[in-house]
Amino acid sequence: MLDEPFFAAVLRGVNYTKTDSIPTAGVLAKDGDVHMWWNPKFMAGLDDKQVKGLLKHEAMHLALEHTTSRRMEPHIIHNYATDLAINSDIPLEELPEGGLVPGQQFKTLTEEEMEKMGPESVARYQRVSDKIASFPKGESSEWYFTKLMEDPEVAKDIQEAGEGEGSGLPGDMDNHEGWGEMTDEEKDLVKG
Repeated sequence: MLDEPFFAAVLRGVNYTKTDSIPTAGVLAKDGDVHMWWNPKFMAGLDDKQVKGLLKHEAMHLALEHTTSRRMEPHIIHNYATDLAINSDIPLEELPEGGLVPGQQFKTLTEEEMEKMGPESVARYQRVSDKIASFPKGESSEWYFTKLMEDPEVAKDIQEAGEGEGSGLPGDMDNHEGWGEMTDEEKDLVKG
């Protein structure tokens, strides 16, 4: 609260729920409250700085209305775009592994990872990595969304990867499921 009063103020009214039903963490308005669900195994793997970065990330989804009025379709590309916008402003050392950062390539794959993924998934991984590495930091989620959608091959890569379990693409730092299922009342709650 003392180090980051803005983020503390945004997260003060959030209900925190420990769960194994999602692999990482995520925020959502549901049943008249704003919730943050978090997986204890995921959180246990983060250092103090990364926990702080994750909390900042989730607070910004709420503050920037990514879960409500600024939603875009297709959902998975919206997820990438909002994460790119938010992570532009969070120091790299505070981001958990899997965080998408404009101007940054994805991690280099090992031979074992490439073999496990297969050539098609490795090519997809590299195309999306190259596209994100070409982006400047500091743009809006709408800007990143437009740029991702302007490249049909990359847009298809992200959407196809989002449909499968263990796609091999980064971007799973947090969970964005349920954002499109919110009622108008729940959207107003988050906005408030």
